[in-house]
Amino acid sequence: MKTLPLAYSTRNDLVEGVYRGAIAVTNAAGDLLFSLGDPNYRTFLRSSIKMIQAIPVIESGAADRFEFNDAMLSICCASHTAADYHVQTVRKMLERIGLGEGALKCGGHLPEDQDMRDRLIRLEGTPTAIYNNCSGKHAGMLATCIANDWPTDGYLQETHPLQQHILELVAEYCGLDQSDIPLGIDGCSLPTYFVPLQSAARAAARFMAKAVEEGSAEQRLMRGMANHPEMVYTEGGYDTELIRVFKGRCYAKRGAMGVMIVGIDTPNGPVGIAAKMEDGENKPMSVVMTAVLHQLGLISREESSILDRFQSSPITNWNGTHVGEIKSAEISLK
Repeated sequence: MKTLPLAYSTRNDLVEGVYRGAIAVTNAAGDLLFSLGDPNYRTFLRSSIKMIQAIPVIESGAADRFEFNDAMLSICCASHTAADYHVQTVRKMLERIGLGEGALKCGGHLPEDQDMRDRLIRLEGTPTAIYNNCSGKHAGMLATCIANDWPTDGYLQETHPLQQHILELVAEYCGLDQSDIPLGIDGCSLPTYFVPLQSAARAAARFMAKAVEEGSAEQRLMRGMANHPEMVYTEGGYDTELIRVFKGRCYAKRGAMGVMIVGIDTPNGPVGIAAKMEDGENKPMSVVMTAVLHQLGLISREESSILDRFQSSPITNWNGTHVGEIKSAEISLK
């Protein structure tokens, strides 16, 4: 699988490290429009595919039955930081479906949100599953199980009817047969899908194509994310800011181990972008994806003024001294 330099890190203006990877850009039909490196590079999608995993929340009627608002639908698609507003939203979802926090089987970890992290450490509290960055997705899945009269026990198992349905959806959106998608176990213990970048890009473009269909599940999820982008990641975070800047025309989601997919509605139709850093590093992704959006001519002057801060990422040492930058390599999509 061919990869090429996508970004590099500097120290004292000298190159210290190079990040290699691959990029694929497609339309909703899956036609390859542009690429850099191998567009058939396979990777686990990890959290980048959450918008597909959230579709059953709408399809099953769970969102209507439990009166999930836009913030709740947005957090079903999220890798949140467990800021207080994230945790309270998931708690309200669990209250509406009549389940306690113990029903979440995603496992607990310390929050990325510094205030919440400090609070837990100060109180010597154990970070339970509700602080997991995937707790919103899991709450949505539990709601879907209840709406479909499926057991909530074992909801994250590959053989559970919910996960079988989600695999069907992932295969449909990626344009693949289910048998062509090897599965792994994600950090939150749900199945994750091993697909080519070109297929991942197709999934993003197809999602955006369906998001313009009145009353579709995709439209409701996209509206939720557009109205509450802070739920998808966090205030000031890259995924959140992309969704906010493009005002409902963009789905943006990173996943662990250096993968990201973006779907964006353009004057020529929806486009999907999938990128993978070969070493699994997430830090360069914001500068890489911003460079790709510029290269494709998808960022207006107004949008550029907001996103320009993502064109490089500062490197600081433990004293807070600015010692270098992460910058995009010269990206030339062909």
